[in-house]
Parts: sequence; structure tokens; C-alpha cells
Amino acid sequence: MDRRVSFLLLFVLAIGLMGVERPPWHPRRRPHPRPNRLAMQRVRLAEWPDEPPSPEAVDPARFAEALRQICGWMPPGRATRYTGFILESAAEFEVDPFLLAALVYREGRCRSDAEEGERGSGLGLTLIDSRMYWDNVRHGTLRYHVHEDGRWVERTRQVDRFPFNGPRLSQPDSNVYFAAALLAMWREQAPSLREAFEQEPYRHFVSHFVWGDRVRSHRQEDRILTERRRLLEYYGAHSGMAPIAWGGVELGCPLGGCPRVISSYLGSEREDGARHHRGVDLESLPGEPVHAVADGLVVFAGVDLPGHQSHRQVRAASEYEEIGRQNLGAGGRYVCVRHRRPGDLPNLRSCYMHLSEVHVAYGDTVERGQIIGTVGRTGMERSAAHLHLELHTDHLEDPSEILYGLLLGDRDSDPMP
Repeated sequence: MDRRVSFLLLFVLAIGLMGVERPPWHPRRRPHPRPNRLAMQRVRLAEWPDEPPSPEAVDPARFAEALRQICGWMPPGRATRYTGFILESAAEFEVDPFLLAALVYREGRCRSDAEEGERGSGLGLTLIDSRMYWDNVRHGTLRYHVHEDGRWVERTRQVDRFPFNGPRLSQPDSNVYFAAALLAMWREQAPSLREAFEQEPYRHFVSHFVWGDRVRSHRQEDRILTERRRLLEYYGAHSGMAPIAWGGVELGCPLGGCPRVISSYLGSEREDGARHHRGVDLESLPGEPVHAVADGLVVFAGVDLPGHQSHRQVRAASEYEEIGRQNLGAGGRYVCVRHRRPGDLPNLRSCYMHLSEVHVAYGDTVERGQIIGTVGRTGMERSAAHLHLELHTDHLEDPSEILYGLLLGDRDSDPMP
């Protein structure tokens, strides 16, 4: 028997065994991204708390400011225009505007000219892969199927405001419009897709926006939902997670949108065992604000120098640029804050390393949640940007234990225990 025929019969049999007849469309799949098996092990789905709700009514001015905050570079006029596109399209297709804005940031980094790298073909603010939807969007109509009463039923939505093609998807208004329509489609299809296709476990239908019919990793949705939480915090609709009381100190999250995921733990080997990791690394993006975890006094703001040179306090912001980034030690630019504890308990000191920008100076008093710098990769040679966090008393403390809940992760997933 022809191998292709055999494969088709096996596929049909497999679908039948799952109790759902074969879907009446060609399986949709984006060629990019690829699942990162190591990253998939970092956090378990059961660890995530429920996602905070979005407000029923959204103030455009506040939303625009939240969008501008998360994008970092966006001028006010553009933030206002993008807000109009997002709120209008979200209302038309009844999707969460904060989720739509999270896609704008996480997928396209707020750039309308964004393009997916490697072999991907995603375009525009939300990196829509038009090839994946050729069978769905035709002549101003979005067509898709859901499984009901033992059969596949076609549903349609009108999407004729813009043509669905590459040039239009590079325009912010049409990209956001189609992203909202496709989110609505995936939301409605998700229960049927769970039955018809083998899936990696996931929490939210936005995973299908990233992967297509078959979700291959939950980590992309983790990151998109983190950005949604950050947007809700910037907007003022969510106060963030409650601080943790530890040893007489109220400790908050060092990054917005908590809980955040740990990518490397205290004690992990570095430089082939020549040294060991003295803190935890937190997944984060370049330019993200870094927050003081508690009220305290800045006792160091400066740079780590290589070799046996002492660490150097930096008194003026201009001095940072005078010290070439290529000349920095492993910690790069960093800040340490002393937090007083009651009685005879030794003080707690928190340190934040690899910063791109430092916003405080030695001797400054800071409050919990105050921005002290931004995420970067100073002092690193190969790793992607992330925040390195250390906690000290009279010895090294483990942030993954002290801040558990605000920080999530599975220590067994660390590649260098």
C-alpha cells in the first residue's frame, strides 16, 4: 500500500479513536517559534494563579499611558492612535483589549514593521502569519469550524474593513483588527481543538494564536499573560500580587506582572564549575523596569569590574557610559539596597545585576516597588537579557524560597544544578 495512503488511514483512525472526526481543513501551523524543551520544564501549569480580570469600562487616556509604559519608546501621539485601534477592534470582536495589547508588545514589540525571524512569516504589530489563515479569511469573511453534536459546524464573521494581505498587515490599524478577529476565532475553536489535536497542556486560548491548531508549548502564553498583567498594573486595574512577610520585612516583586519565572537558581555552576551562581535569574526583557523589593537604603550603585579589582561606586549617571560595557565584570551595572530588620536580626540586602540603566545613587532612600533601574545584559557574554537577583543577610539567602509565589519555577529544570 502507498505510504501516503497508509499515513492518511492511520491519521483518520487516530482521530476516530479520540472520538472526533477529522477536521474539515488543513492543519494550521506556524513554522516559528519552535518549542524550547528546557524552558517548558521551568514552571508547572498548576503553579500559576488565576489571571486578574480586566475592567468592564476602559479609559482611553489611561490605556494609552499603560501602552506607552510597556512599549518604553512609543511617543504619546502614537500610543493614543494605537489605543484607538485596540479598543475599537477589541469591542467589535468582544475580546480583551489588555490581551490584544499584550500581543502588540510581546509579539511585535510595538513596531508596525515587525517581521518574524528565521523561517517565520509573521508580520506587523502582532506578527500575524497570513499563510496560516489563507483558508480562513476569504473575500472579507472569516470562516472556521467548531465541533458540535458530533459534527463540524461552520461559523463565519465579517472581516471586510481591510484586505487580508501582507502589505495591509504591516499597517497598525488593520493588523490589530485582524488580530482581534483571530483571537475571537481561537477562543471559540479552542475546546474543539483540544479534542481533535494532541496538545501540550496549556491554560489560555491565546496559545493557538502563537502555534495554530496544535499547541506545542505553554511558555509563549505564560509570557503574553505576564505582559497582560503588567499592562493591568500600569493602567491601575490591578495592584499586583500582595507582598510577602519575611523576617520582619515586607517583600514585593522585583519585576512587574508577577508571578515571574526563575530560569536559573542559587548554586548553579558557572564557568565549568569555577564558580557558583549567587542568586536567581528571572526571565525578563531588555528595558523592563526593575523594582526595589522592599523599603531601604541604596548602599551600592555602580559597576562590577573584572578580575580582582574592587567594585566601583558610580556617583553620576554620566560615569556609566565612561566605563565601557566590554570592560565590566560578570555583575555588570548593579544596585544593592539594605533593608533594616527588627531587633537583633541581621539586615537584609537585595542586589540587582546586569542592569542596562541605573536610576538611583548611593545613599538614596527607596520604597518598595520604586524603579531602581532597567533589565539589561551588562557583564554577560552569551546569555539573553535577564535580571539577576541576590538576597543576603549574614549569608546568601535563596530568593526562590523566600519569594515563592511572587517567583515561580522548578529547580529540577535548572540545566546546571
